[in-house]
Amino acid sequence: MGLGKAHNRNQLTEGIPKLTAGLWLLGIIFIAFLGLQALTKDWLETSFLALLPANEQQPEVAKAIQQHNALINKKVIWLAGAATSQEAIGHAQNLKQQLEQSLLFNKVVLEFSQQQYIKQYQQLFPYRYQLLDAQSRDILAKNPDALIKQNLEILNSPIGQMQSADFERDPLLLFSRYFSAQNPIKLNLEQGIVVLSDQHQYWALLLTNLQDDRLQLDKLETLLSLVNSAESQIKTAGGELLVSGMPLFTAHGAESAKQEISTVGVGSSIGIIVLLWLTFRSIRPLLLSALAIGSGLFAALVICVLFFGKIHILTLVFGASLIGVADDYAQHFLCDSFGEKDWNPRKSLKFILPGLSLGLVSNLLSYAGLGFSPFPGLQEVALFSAMGLLVAWLTVVLLFPLLLTGFKFDHQPGILKLTTYWEQHWPLWIAKHRCWLSVLMLVFTAGGLWRLSPQDDVRLLQSAPAELLQTADKIRSLLPITHDSQFFLVSGKDQAEWYQHEQQLLERLQALKQQKVLTSVEGLSQYWPDENQQQQNYQLLKLKLFDSGLVERYMTELGFEKKAVLTELEQFKTTETNAITLADWLTNADESKQSLWLGCNAGRCQSMVALTGITDLAALPALQDLPGVVWVDQVESVSSLFARYRIRASGLLAAAFSLALVGLGFKFGWRNAITIMAVPVLSLAVSLAMLGWFNQLFSLFNLFALLLVLGIGVDYGLFFFMAGDRRASTSLGVTLSALTTLLAFGLLATSSTEIVHAFGFTLTAGIVTALLCAPLVGFKVSAQTKN
Repeated sequence: MGLGKAHNRNQLTEGIPKLTAGLWLLGIIFIAFLGLQALTKDWLETSFLALLPANEQQPEVAKAIQQHNALINKKVIWLAGAATSQEAIGHAQNLKQQLEQSLLFNKVVLEFSQQQYIKQYQQLFPYRYQLLDAQSRDILAKNPDALIKQNLEILNSPIGQMQSADFERDPLLLFSRYFSAQNPIKLNLEQGIVVLSDQHQYWALLLTNLQDDRLQLDKLETLLSLVNSAESQIKTAGGELLVSGMPLFTAHGAESAKQEISTVGVGSSIGIIVLLWLTFRSIRPLLLSALAIGSGLFAALVICVLFFGKIHILTLVFGASLIGVADDYAQHFLCDSFGEKDWNPRKSLKFILPGLSLGLVSNLLSYAGLGFSPFPGLQEVALFSAMGLLVAWLTVVLLFPLLLTGFKFDHQPGILKLTTYWEQHWPLWIAKHRCWLSVLMLVFTAGGLWRLSPQDDVRLLQSAPAELLQTADKIRSLLPITHDSQFFLVSGKDQAEWYQHEQQLLERLQALKQQKVLTSVEGLSQYWPDENQQQQNYQLLKLKLFDSGLVERYMTELGFEKKAVLTELEQFKTTETNAITLADWLTNADESKQSLWLGCNAGRCQSMVALTGITDLAALPALQDLPGVVWVDQVESVSSLFARYRIRASGLLAAAFSLALVGLGFKFGWRNAITIMAVPVLSLAVSLAMLGWFNQLFSLFNLFALLLVLGIGVDYGLFFFMAGDRRASTSLGVTLSALTTLLAFGLLATSSTEIVHAFGFTLTAGIVTALLCAPLVGFKVSAQTKN
């Protein structure tokens, strides 16, 4: 009877690995099913702007930023250069054909058609007595005779000959002045093409808009290929091509990220394969490690896409580094086989499961800290990494006991001898020299922390090639019509109040423009007067020109017939009540002016005032003292957000360390908890000191890297604390774990993107320190000394 029960228990025990493996398989099949649905759509995000957090200001500010970004996110500017204007135009015409054939763009503009200007002219002409430019209005108010004198000078100049066609319809040239003021920057047109020039050559302008602003990776690759091909062709023909625009910066960033994914992924994979082969000399451990890593990465990708809808390509850069971390659990399981002669996988799992579980929890809590960040990119990294580690852990715990049944290593790897020697003698050396090592550590840490200086500039998120930045600057100098990223948001409870607020702002900005604080400013109320202002304009003309008889004398002296004079007077009289609404005025306005208007919603009317050529940024935020005016500097606001969250993250880091200490204290006792926590604490101190000594970037992202150092440090300390008489195999497992993790995160330190490099550098310093400190946990000096 007893034998039968024991037999049944054995059968039940032997069936558990098959049951857990079956559960794992069902889970992977379910994730694969979800993956078929999630990964068949556009799931990869490449835009730099997608990395930025939602604006913490009012919703209307966020809307303004979104509209501003939407306009620049798909615009690409091309300048084809040559020694003569005709050659430049020829290059541009060939380029236009190439761009149209690429099917990347929904708008390719080379010849600037006069049709839009004609339509706008015809639409606005009936309101010519209500529409005055600021300069004409000022002259009329002060000295209307000066306006008449200017007209006579214009009519006797070469420009006057060009305007003679409209002179009969607009004898006062008021509408000509107003219409000309709509485009204050005059561009040279040849054959309908804008031709710019510098000291060396001529440049023909091409403006393009991408089909959409989603910036898919394949389209960005096509754009880069197109730019390179066009540059080569024009250079061969003896010309030069300048190209700039946000899509090009995004394309270079995506290309860099792809290369880094390849570097980190391939580099860490090769490193892991070599290490595992040298250690285990068997194909099965390699395949099992690949299975744990692959299932973790695949599940992480699917779950992230399902949760976020899309994931950023930089998340995959960090995800590639997860290879080295996700392999830790498999290595600890496999390395335990060297700890005893009668090893079997189920018995091994029972021994190492507490350590694996506590290590997983510490890592998950560390990655959870990233999830509290306001930055979408870090939130994606947090979920991706947490899910990848969880599934890799489940693969080891649920699947390995079955797949390793009957497997046993028949050799002692050379690296085991090295790690055993190191584990036994390194702590002794530390103990022997602890006095001067403590002083050295104190001086090194204090000196590094003294040199540490935070940098919170959001532009560190993107690493654009120097050549691309130089090209953008050159285009900006040749074509000073591209707006700066900063702008003012103006609002009012209705259009009348909005108009009043914007006029007050423009008045102050014009004064700053005179002081060379900025080159130009553009606001809707510069061009469109509200109904009240339109009536004031009409009354000003009536008072200064028509009622005074100045118009009649002026037209008569110029030789106009009596009928023409009477017709002008009658037209003026009959149009007194004319007024054009903003909506009608915007109908035929150009795209840049239309983009300034945000509309009226929820009892508020809003617009943007765009700025160009800012030279003194500090002088502009003070204008927020005006009613209804908000200064919007996305770079500064997000950088300030970085600084605030860096301070909060410091608190989060301290709280995480305290929480880990309390948890370990309840589990193992306070003295043991302090011993274990000494590993991540020293790792953190050395990481920060290294950043200071090597003058590395220190920002919010370093602090989130230190959260991972906490998880890894606790992980290593726990394994040595719980090793007991298996310190040799534990040392092998921790060393392999550290080496593979270093391969992954160490390769991040080679990134050209500042924050990715800093993240990798911080983790590398922390992991090396944790590896050096962990063997000191649980080491008994007296016993080892006797041996």
